Amino acid sequence: MFRQIIVSLGATGLGSAAGLLAQLSCLCQRTRLRRLLLPLGFGALLAGAPPLFAQDVIAGASLQPAAGVRQGGAMFQVQRDGHSAYLFGTIHVGKADFYPLDAKILQAIQQSSCIALEIDPNNNQAMVPLIKKYGIYPDGKSHQKDLPPKLQKELAALLEKYGMAPDQVASLKPWLIATMLGINEYSSQGYLSQYGVDTTLANLAKKSNKRLVELETADAQLSLLGSLSYTEQVQFLQDSIDEIQDPAKAQRSLELVNLWRSGDVDGLAAMLAEMNSEDTFASKFMQRSLLDGRNPGLADGIAKLANSTNAPFVAIGMLHLVGPNSVLAILQQRGYTVTRVY
Repeated sequence: MFRQIIVSLGATGLGSAAGLLAQLSCLCQRTRLRRLLLPLGFGALLAGAPPLFAQDVIAGASLQPAAGVRQGGAMFQVQRDGHSAYLFGTIHVGKADFYPLDAKILQAIQQSSCIALEIDPNNNQAMVPLIKKYGIYPDGKSHQKDLPPKLQKELAALLEKYGMAPDQVASLKPWLIATMLGINEYSSQGYLSQYGVDTTLANLAKKSNKRLVELETADAQLSLLGSLSYTEQVQFLQDSIDEIQDPAKAQRSLELVNLWRSGDVDGLAAMLAEMNSEDTFASKFMQRSLLDGRNPGLADGIAKLANSTNAPFVAIGMLHLVGPNSVLAILQQRGYTVTRVY
């Protein structure tokens, strides 16, 4: 379950690995985070530079996808009262062959006045204190001994699988450990955070001198998990480990990536409905807080941007665009015409 959250939610960003590793190493020396930070993620607490973000990518020069190969995602145009915006569904882990983005996506970016993301994934200065605030115990001590014995054993096995010692995550709160495990599991399958679409788009904005707009704040995103009670965090960690260990659910997580790649919106909606039917804390929290709770605010930001600037290019996690309470559904309820263009 938690890996679905990771690939479907917004772009916070641990940014460039080397600089942030040094900063957090100084701030949190006792947590021994050096090997942890690179794969760390909350939907998009993601590290690493994007594979392609030069001007040539925007123009598509000599970087066109192979014939018949779909590059992934789905893009819509939303319109009302003469105002419009492009809305693209992203994923926050990937592979090198996700790029270049499709020519239709690149053309929409080239024509846009700005690029809007959930948040700027490269804002490292803001991220370091927030990780410390919401994800690390202030006393610097290990609290793993307080976890149920069964969970301690399962966690130790996964840490060994990923080549990590328990003391490397000793001072992390359970939700942050769950996040780290999800990113590591995707990485073990070859899907890396450095190829996340949001980070690539943030760098495209910089390289093309386009204004980058944040629809949310990193503090708001992280606080959703950081404000969970200890009991809820422990259950969240247990659900996440159960999902990684269940072969059927593990395969479903990989299928989510395939559905994004094929742009199968109906398939994604069906998978989301299936996840919502599960009686786990993680699935209910994902739908209630990480999707339904944020979608109205994202829709507000998109509408405001469409009314104030010319043809903005908006990119948010793909699961925000499917289901009865999606951002697209909210915009349609507010009188916007929604047309799929890719």
